[in-house]
Amino acid sequence: MACQQSGFQPPTLELRVEALGETDNLNEDIRLALTVAIEDSFPVIPKPSGSDWLSVQHEDGQTVQQFQRTPKTRPTTRCHVISIQPIGDFSSPRSPDLDIVCEFSRLFFPGCATELLPSVEFDNKIKKRIDPFSNQPQYLVAGIIAHLKKLQRKRHNRQELFSIGVTMSDIYPRPDWNFVYGSASIDDGIGIYSFARLDPLFPYSLSNSAQRPCTEPERVLILKRAVSTYVHEVMHLFGLEHCIYYSCLMNGCNCESEMDRQLLYLCPICLKKMYLSFGKERFRIKEMYQGLLELCRKVEFQEEVHWYENRLRLLNFNT
Repeated sequence: MACQQSGFQPPTLELRVEALGETDNLNEDIRLALTVAIEDSFPVIPKPSGSDWLSVQHEDGQTVQQFQRTPKTRPTTRCHVISIQPIGDFSSPRSPDLDIVCEFSRLFFPGCATELLPSVEFDNKIKKRIDPFSNQPQYLVAGIIAHLKKLQRKRHNRQELFSIGVTMSDIYPRPDWNFVYGSASIDDGIGIYSFARLDPLFPYSLSNSAQRPCTEPERVLILKRAVSTYVHEVMHLFGLEHCIYYSCLMNGCNCESEMDRQLLYLCPICLKKMYLSFGKERFRIKEMYQGLLELCRKVEFQEEVHWYENRLRLLNFNT
């Protein structure tokens, strides 16, 4: 698919302040998180280069005001379950730990219960092809979404907010695309996300098999990419568009190296959107940051550990 250069320029301070909007009427903890030591914690998104997402994709950004005007899904006490549905084989030693993905999900989406369902196989009716570049099988997104809808109807769980398919197989959205990390039917609250290309050994060969055990750096890298992909894509289901204001988990990305530059935190603008979606009773920023710090320590995401330690210190949230 051919893409033209976008001519993107990083937004000015004035545009970033306008995108955030008013903060005076917010509770103290979230107001501090959105306004204190911003330059020390949130780098402005850099000017893109090469094949970076914003070099080839035109995006105007989404202000908080625009987000508030957009129809979106919000969790309620009656409908708050995020179901993670593994599809295909996750027995490889190189597969990310889905229980850890669930732990991050519960912290980023407070008030939502994240449930990991038993794995299912691909439906035989789903169209697939062999990707000529990787020589790996790929499944068509539309068929997987239809499969997830059928499984969702069969579960008939009225508390289910989203159904999230995850797979170690490669996927593609239409014939003219090489691949896609993920795709969603926002109206249905259904998404499918592939972790196949998150492995630095992809595409696998006889010498670099999917059954080869991970080194510790590989384990951390694959898990971090999986968490990043999952959280980013579920944020889309909550109505957030790509962020163009700061370096942020909601930045678009074209490749794994661009993904690796994103740390697992939300910039002030995206953080405020999530606060407005979940409400002050559920979205307790101090507890979220402390929980994310402890989980990042547990899984050895060292850059994130440093970021959350520093952010909690700057906000005086450690006491």
